[in-house]
Amino acid sequence: MPTVLALYPGTVSFRVQQARRYRPILRELGVRIVLADDYLTDDDREVFDELVPMPPCDQVEEGWLVLERRLASGGIDAVLAQSEGSLLLGSLASRRLGLRGIRPEAALLTVSKVLCRRALEDARVPQPRFADARSAADVRAFAGEGGWPVVIKGTASALGRLVALVRSDAEVERAVQKSLAELPAATDIVRLASFARLAGVDLGCDPSREFLVEAFAPGAPVETDGIVFDSEPFSFGVTEQVLSKPPLFFMEGYLLPADRPAAQIEEIERVSDGALAALGVDDTGYSIEMRLREGRASVIEVNGRLGWDAGFGDLFELVTGAQPVFQCLQAALGIRPAFERRRDVRCAVAYQSRYEDGLVARVPTAVQLSEIERGGVKVGSAVHVGERLHAPPHPDAAPHLGWALAKHPSSSRAAYETARAAVDRLRFEIEPAPA
Repeated sequence: MPTVLALYPGTVSFRVQQARRYRPILRELGVRIVLADDYLTDDDREVFDELVPMPPCDQVEEGWLVLERRLASGGIDAVLAQSEGSLLLGSLASRRLGLRGIRPEAALLTVSKVLCRRALEDARVPQPRFADARSAADVRAFAGEGGWPVVIKGTASALGRLVALVRSDAEVERAVQKSLAELPAATDIVRLASFARLAGVDLGCDPSREFLVEAFAPGAPVETDGIVFDSEPFSFGVTEQVLSKPPLFFMEGYLLPADRPAAQIEEIERVSDGALAALGVDDTGYSIEMRLREGRASVIEVNGRLGWDAGFGDLFELVTGAQPVFQCLQAALGIRPAFERRRDVRCAVAYQSRYEDGLVARVPTAVQLSEIERGGVKVGSAVHVGERLHAPPHPDAAPHLGWALAKHPSSSRAAYETARAAVDRLRFEIEPAPA
């Protein structure tokens, strides 16, 4: 009976929902799931075979001590590490046991923006012009060579956080001061630094005091998502992103497949495959953000794990027939991906978002959700009552309140408009957060 270690696998509601859904299949296959997370509930005890209490995911060194003890006791046959918080630690676990999973070297390249940019540059993969920076003077010097606007961001992958658009010289001082103040305590920066100490690797910079400055990349925001098995990518398709208005960098929706000509789709997937090869990404899910301008694609960010926005897996399931996390679980067990992308499906997911501090006081009821779903869409809440919301650029900012998923016979854009109308009907109440 194979046993899978699921490490920090998303929110409680998501992982419990997935475990309940696939439990009969897992039982038939004889698969046990060990959940390792820093927040364990009675629902987890009901659906998982074993629970391992972990420290917060930014404490990689402390987490490895706990994980080492469990690995040493034996019985782990596969590792599922497909969240931002689990990727680095999961890569070490896979290597320790000689199991399938992204190698620590490749995982580091997808998490460290500096090392990623340098590796893509060496491989001549298209990307924005970039430089390491420590000060406002560095940003001004960079902009002096290529012009404004520029983007400054932390040196760790941060799910859209720690990113600022700087439009002119007048905005530089404030933006840099704010960034430098946030970096030392930011969860994603702390996790990267902790991993570097544990693994004894050189990050090529001090992530608590240095940041990236990049040329602003115009063009249509698109991405690819899928699974790399061995070193072969299996793409779920090219997705078009709907971004929040600058200066924020969060997702407001996704369209699958992107309503683009075949030549543009081929260009996007060619650059995507080149980025994966340049970083040596293998045996993991992936999500690559890009920009498409005048028929040419350039890479914004390479993630060596699945995307985890609410409703995102449901979007891909309409095209591939299964949730991405289940497909990654199969791949971790050595089962080669065997899905076909449906050509007759045009779909989209839209989010209702809040970019403010507060506490969730009310979410839509089951009756309200059912009423909206009568229109042929699927809707859901991404938060629970009592949940704390943070305004960007707080490192824990997660603005999605609810989501809606819709299909259309011929247009992903039309599907998005239907999903947008549905999600805007969801009613949430947000109260001021205590001081």
